Amino acid sequence: MSTDQQQPADEQEPATETPDTPDRVTDNDATALFTGPAPTQFDLAADVSVLKPIFEVAASLVEQCRIAVSADGLAMRAIDAECVSMLELRVDAASFDSFDVTEGVLGVNVQHVVDALSVGSADDGGRLTLNASVSELEIDVDGITRTTELIPTESIRTPPSLPEIESPATCHISRPDLSFALSAAGVLSERVEIDVDTDDGELRLCANGDVDSMVYRRESQELVAFEPADALARFETSRLRTIDRALPGEAPRKLEVGQHNPVRISAPFPDAEGVCQFMVAPKLPT
Repeated sequence: MSTDQQQPADEQEPATETPDTPDRVTDNDATALFTGPAPTQFDLAADVSVLKPIFEVAASLVEQCRIAVSADGLAMRAIDAECVSMLELRVDAASFDSFDVTEGVLGVNVQHVVDALSVGSADDGGRLTLNASVSELEIDVDGITRTTELIPTESIRTPPSLPEIESPATCHISRPDLSFALSAAGVLSERVEIDVDTDDGELRLCANGDVDSMVYRRESQELVAFEPADALARFETSRLRTIDRALPGEAPRKLEVGQHNPVRISAPFPDAEGVCQFMVAPKLPT
């Protein structure tokens, strides 16, 4: 059965200016940020609603990750085993109730941290503390303390910085719209095309099965914000669905797309000041 169905976006006024979404992370010495020695002090506290999404995002891509900390905040950067998806995030120090750190880099099993934080509810207080004498990270949630061994940073791949790639089209799409389109595409195909058409003034997500096909269209007034330019690229549907689920909160997703280029997908943290963005390599046209 052929599918060409749309689900209405939430009713909203057409955006007249770009919404408040994360700026791209830039770093003049990106590699050095994640290759220093371990900090001598690492003690930070915040509600679980702040802490857990940070580590959940990283755990969606890798099991182990380097965490760089400084007086400005913390940062993570990772690439998956297939070198297809990359992640970069930063959270400002002001987002935490307390943030007492010295500059350095920790190797952490991020899934273990997520598991430890999962015992609490969103408004429970959480605290992460480095025990340097035994090379452990202590995670305390509402009086329950779990320890996890730190991982030598040299055993974790040095994360590359996200490449600067020209992506002329920028689309801010609501999370329900993007999730609906990717779910429909996943029923038909392992591949989904992101197509921006300036003549028609719309964003399209398309998938082709063995017999059937689908297209999900969003015109300018149905998007949160839209900076159109002709762009077309094909991606693995499952990867984009994983990233959509991993991005924190319910804020609109910002898609930056080019002609057969990687797509950059980003969203703000709901309860913290910071940047969270993924870049996914495309499937080459055949």
